[in-house]
Order: sequence, then structure tokens, then C-alpha cells
Amino acid sequence: MRDNLKYSSSRDRGSSASYGLQPSNSAVVSRQRHDDIRVHTDIQNEEKGGYSVNGGSGENTYGRKSLGQELRVNNVTNPDFTSVPHGNRALATKDMRKSQERSLSYSDESRLSNLLRRITREDDRDRRLATVKQLKEFIQQPENKLVLVKQLDNILTAIHDVLNESSKLLQELRQEGACCLGLLCASLSYEAEKIFKWIFSKFSSSTKDEVKLLYLCATYKALETVGEKKAFSSLMQLVMTSLQSILENVDTPELLCKCVKCILLVSRCYPHIFSTNFRDTVDILVGWHIDHTQKPSLTQQVSGWLQSLEPFWVADLTFSTTLLGQFLEDMEAYAEDLSHVASGESVDEDIPPPSVSLPKLAALLRVFSTVVRSIGERFSPIRGPPITEAYVTDVLYRVMRCVTAANQVFFSEAVLTAANECVGVLLGSLDPSMTIHCDMVITYGLDQMEGCQSCGTDYIISVLNLLTLIVEQINTKLPSSFVEKLFIPESKLLVLRYHKEKEVVAAAHAVYQAVLSLKNIPVLETAYRLILGEMTCALNSLLYSLHLPEACSEIQHDSFKKRIFNVDNAKFVVIFDLSALSTIGNAKNSLIGVSKNSTDKICAINVRTRFTYLKYTIMYFTSSAHMYN
Repeated sequence: MRDNLKYSSSRDRGSSASYGLQPSNSAVVSRQRHDDIRVHTDIQNEEKGGYSVNGGSGENTYGRKSLGQELRVNNVTNPDFTSVPHGNRALATKDMRKSQERSLSYSDESRLSNLLRRITREDDRDRRLATVKQLKEFIQQPENKLVLVKQLDNILTAIHDVLNESSKLLQELRQEGACCLGLLCASLSYEAEKIFKWIFSKFSSSTKDEVKLLYLCATYKALETVGEKKAFSSLMQLVMTSLQSILENVDTPELLCKCVKCILLVSRCYPHIFSTNFRDTVDILVGWHIDHTQKPSLTQQVSGWLQSLEPFWVADLTFSTTLLGQFLEDMEAYAEDLSHVASGESVDEDIPPPSVSLPKLAALLRVFSTVVRSIGERFSPIRGPPITEAYVTDVLYRVMRCVTAANQVFFSEAVLTAANECVGVLLGSLDPSMTIHCDMVITYGLDQMEGCQSCGTDYIISVLNLLTLIVEQINTKLPSSFVEKLFIPESKLLVLRYHKEKEVVAAAHAVYQAVLSLKNIPVLETAYRLILGEMTCALNSLLYSLHLPEACSEIQHDSFKKRIFNVDNAKFVVIFDLSALSTIGNAKNSLIGVSKNSTDKICAINVRTRFTYLKYTIMYFTSSAHMYN
């Protein structure tokens, strides 16, 4: 079944897709027509006695009359000037406005041409960078849109040259060039389609990943600047289709990251456009997620991207649950393969060896957890079908059976770490009030704790976090036997408290706090007496080192009577346990649904114990200091 799944083949990388997009020539034709009309008009003006095309006296730099000449239709020194009709004055004002617009237009066009020329010809790196930044400012000024449209092809050519610079010393210049391209696309809404097509065409034809990355940076800048403007709504299907095609062919994490960021931007601003591509996008990202050859940091990043698409997962629950079912079937198949290999029954060459099956099993467990998290709060039986209590319980037990079977054959920290996360996610989706078979979950958690002492930090923390979650979720239904196994002298939990990594110690402390926060008086009393018994043993070990008599005989526990701590461990245990007991310092306000007498009893014991141990701790440190002095 695995080989037929769509997601399993989503990482096949082919050659770069060709978009077949060519730059439009409409702007060139338009500009040629404009130039033809301008030249024809200039010749007519010259024949009528106006200004000269080649520039005559009183003309400005661009072959136009100065504003003063334009206004001096009549000689103001002539006494007959007052007889100029009102209509002529209005006409003169209109001509003045036209002249101003022409002058500004040609002035801006000349400035833009100068910038482009300097960008392509300047040899000094700093001056060239400064020029590109000036171009960026020019693009962002709304009054320059007409000039930008007229010079669009020249601008794109100049930016293309900048992006394709080979020197690594010009990286900042290239980044600024990509920014200019994105801002240009956002500024010229009527030319945005042409620019986007040009970007994707250049991306497709480029052979260098660093150049492709710059084109994606430009795309992201354009989308980020545009936001949800309606003027670009008609283009988003084109953009999304092109990005999807790119996503299917990228083969480096850097290009993947930038492409996905563009897609996520489309999903936020134009969800109706992205929704039609949701399944295809997930298919590709899942392929990257289960690729166990990638760095864990990338896998974690892909997981975050998938979770950010929560509204689409929820809107397409049928797809979401079907995908989870496929993952689960694959897990079971890999676990079965492992059992065949271990038993020696394997004669089929298609059955992968453990070196292949175990990493893939771990990857499937991780992606399963990601999809459950992606569905968010909707993955809860309280919200109704298709996520029912029976569904979640069935999935939970299948995952535990699969992992347990695999672990009995081949021990793998990676598999168990991913499994603990997966079991925790599923357990967390169940409301504590729901009826679940606790025995299998408790047994699974305790088995994990027994074998984790000599393992890596990540695995140990995953075990302790799972135990905390089991306590919190099963809560009042927890049997006293579970608590006893956590806190008896032989428990691995007590050993893990001494771990050199602070994160492990903190995770162990969280287990203590979860148990001491339970609203089940019999279970709470069991835990409380065991912890007090250990503290008494530790304190008496300290007193013995100072040749002082034992104390607190009334709260000694039989399980710890023969236990002896060295001085360092005894100090640690007293401080650690006192810190954990502070959790129920205000138990009277936190315990719910229990009898008043029982609550008061625990509060009284807790307060008296804390003062007693505070007294003996001060006594110990005072005596110790006196001894050393």
C-alpha cells in the first residue's frame, strides 16, 4: 500500500519546469507610437513658428519653451495687453499646466535613464549599491508610475543584470535588486501580470539556485507589499499556479523555504485562490516531512508550515482523516516488516531492512503528529464526527500496539521519541471526562520510563512529558499503584532527577507537580507519604553526617527505611521534594469535589512538614558551617 500512496512519491524531483512565458511587447509598441506622435507634433510646431526641434534660443534642455515663454502669448509691456480676451488667458493657463507635466515627465524619465545607466555601467561597488537604493526610492514614489511604465523593459533588463552578478561580494546589491523588482511589480498594477510572467520565466530559465532564490525573494516582496489589494485578485491564480509548479520541482531547502513562504502569503491574503491548491501543496510538504535524510530543523519547519494551514485542514476533514489513515496503515506495515526480519522469516527482497524501516516509521509518527496538530481544536470528540471518541481511541491504541511491537524487535530512540509525541498528541485530544481504557496507556508510559535512563536527552524528556500528560488526562481515574511505581526507591524517575541536563530535571519536576495537583485524595495521599518518606530518609542522612540524632520518625516510610543517601544527593532530594510539595501548599483552594476533612488533613500535614523540614535544614547548614569554621 505504501508504494501506491500519493504522498510517498511527492518528493520525486524532475527537471525544472518551463513556464513558456515571454515578455509582452505591448509597452514597446506603445512607446514607439508615443515617440512618433511627439516627433510629428514637434515638426508641426516648428513649421508654425514655434520652437525648434533641435533647440533654439529660449528653449530648455528638452527642446521645449521655458514656462515664461509659454505664458508670454502677448507682450505684457504692450499697453494693449489688457485687451486680451478672457478665453486666451484660460488657454494660457491650460498650456502652462501641460508644459509643467511635460517638463516633469521628461525630467523624471531622464533621471530614471541616468539611474539605469549607472546601475549597469558603474564599477564601484558602493556607488552602484547606492544607485540601486535610489532606484528603489524612485519606484516607490506614486508620481513616477507613468515613467516606470514607459521604461519598464529597460528596468527589467537592468535588474536582470544585477541579479545575475556572479561575485559573492555583490550579495547586498543583488538583494536590493530583488527588492526593486518586487516593489516595481506592486507599484504597477496594470503591468503586474507582465512582470510576474517575466519573473517566473526567468526563474525557469535560470540555472543557478542563488539567482532563482532572488526571483522568489522578489515575488515575496511583491505579494507582501500588495497584500489584499483587489487590483491583484485577478492575477493570484496565475501566481499560485506558477508557485505550485515551482514547489513541485525545487530540490534544495533554501528554495523550498522561500517558495513556501510565498504560497503561505497567498493562502492568508487570498484563501479562496489557495484552497484549490491545498491538497497538492500538502502532498509536496508531506513528502519533505517524511524524508528522514533532511535535517531535523527543516522537518520542524515543514511541520510548522503545515500547522499554519489549520483553516484548510478543518475545511477538508475528509482529506485530513484519510491522510491520517494512510499514515497509520504504513506504520503498521513497517512494524510488520520489522517483525518478519527479526523472526528470520524474511525471504522477500521487497521487505526493507531495519536500517530503512525504523527511520521511516519514525518519520511517519512525526508527520502523523503534525497533521493532528494541524487540525487543531477540531480534532476532538467533543466537536463531533468524523472525530469521535471511538475514532481517537482506536487510533491511539493502534499507534501504541505498532510501536510496542517494533520496540520488542529493534530498539530505536528516534522511533520511541516520535511515538511518545504522537501518543501524547492523541491523548491530549481526549477530554479527561471520557472513558478510556487506562491500563494500556499507563503500562505504555511506565515501560518507556524503565528503559530510558541511559538514553539521549530528547528521548528522556519525551518520556517524562508523556508521564505528565498521562497524569493530567487520566487524572482522578489513576490507580494508586501507578503513583507507587513512580515514587518508590527503585523508580527510574527518582534517578532521572540527578540528570546533568536542566531540561530533564525540570521535566521530572513537572511529573511531581502533576501528581501532587491531582484531585483524588487516596492517590494524592499515597504520593504524599512516599515523597515525605524519601525526604525523611534524606534529612536523616544529613543529620547522621553531623552526628546528630534522627528526626521525623512519625512520617518515615517503610520503603525508604533502608535507603542511605550521600550528602550531596541528600541535599538535592530535600530541596527538590520541598519544591515539589509547594505545589499543594494551597491545596484547600485547588482541590475540588473532595470532603472538607480530607482536604484540611492534607493541608495541615503539608504545612507542618514544610516547617519541620525548614527547621532541620537550617539546623543542618548551621551545624555544617560551624564544623568547617
